[in-house]
Amino acid sequence: MHVNHLLKTTLLCIARFYPVVCGVNLGTCILQADRQPPALFKDGDFVIGGAFTIHYYLKTEKHIYIRRPRPLECSGSMDFRELRFARALQFSIQEINNSSDLLPGITLGTIPSDHHQAAALARMVKHFGWTWIGAVRSDSDYGNNGMASFLKAAEQEGICVEYSEAYYRTQPRSKLKRVAEVIRGSTARVIVAFLASGDMRLLLEELSQQPPPPMQWIGSESWVTDPEMLRYNLCIGVVGFAIPRSVIPGLREFLLDLSAEQAAEFPLLTEFWESSFSCSLKRQTGSSTGMPACGSTENLRTLQNPYTDTSQLRVTNMVYKAAYAIAHALHSIVCKESQCDKSIRVDPHEVRFFIVE
Repeated sequence: MHVNHLLKTTLLCIARFYPVVCGVNLGTCILQADRQPPALFKDGDFVIGGAFTIHYYLKTEKHIYIRRPRPLECSGSMDFRELRFARALQFSIQEINNSSDLLPGITLGTIPSDHHQAAALARMVKHFGWTWIGAVRSDSDYGNNGMASFLKAAEQEGICVEYSEAYYRTQPRSKLKRVAEVIRGSTARVIVAFLASGDMRLLLEELSQQPPPPMQWIGSESWVTDPEMLRYNLCIGVVGFAIPRSVIPGLREFLLDLSAEQAAEFPLLTEFWESSFSCSLKRQTGSSTGMPACGSTENLRTLQNPYTDTSQLRVTNMVYKAAYAIAHALHSIVCKESQCDKSIRVDPHEVRFFIVE
């Protein structure tokens, strides 16, 4: 089977927000701004998407209701580690498209269930004799479902939870401050944090403003191996579970072979290039950024940052495997024996069914 008949390319969908107005009586919503294209995109016979948190802040606008609202913009520094995740999905699809078959005879594993991680975290807490703890989670499917599993397992292990707080990075800053105050005012000195790395970073920044007494952090896999966490003294001595390290042949070269011309094709990669080399990819020198124009000397191989660091491929490997899992599911749906029919309409729920199977 020729995979390029199965899956031509991928859509990388970095979360976008669109202002809408909802009619009270009609019960309908009308888009009040132009749709923004995905951060990275290429068309194909079948298109899959990935959501990655490249930025953690949004520029907000006060609506005055006399003109169409401007599109919401991301702000703050770029997370190069998350950009590596996004480009790993690009690499996976490119690899699949360039193959003449889809790993015959090999079954790939779809990401370990957080239920297992939650149970393991509860057993580890009990192992160290910590029976009075606090809990904080991302207010998302990842955090809420993971924490629900943990709290159930903790109860079975005889562990008491003083508080269970939730926060998501797009929520008002006042919510984050309240969570930080709960942590500072608690008597528990052990905290289980089922948080996405971006949410954890914001929480640590808030706690650093007025550090609480020394605490023992228990981390979920999403942030416990993030090198960026090492700059927070609050995280010294953190323990948790991590996804095993892996090697993805060819990925490093793919990441480093990005040229200035390729980076200029997508605003996301343009921002990465300009941030990395402190230059502007716009043709005119002295652009609105105030940076000099990029030349021909910029080389990604000279950089040392989370984007170029492929020594700890953990979550990156999960992205890689997830792409292959979807490709296998699509293969099961549209291919019979050696023939594939790309005109078949694929229901996303059907894809999920074949992944689970």
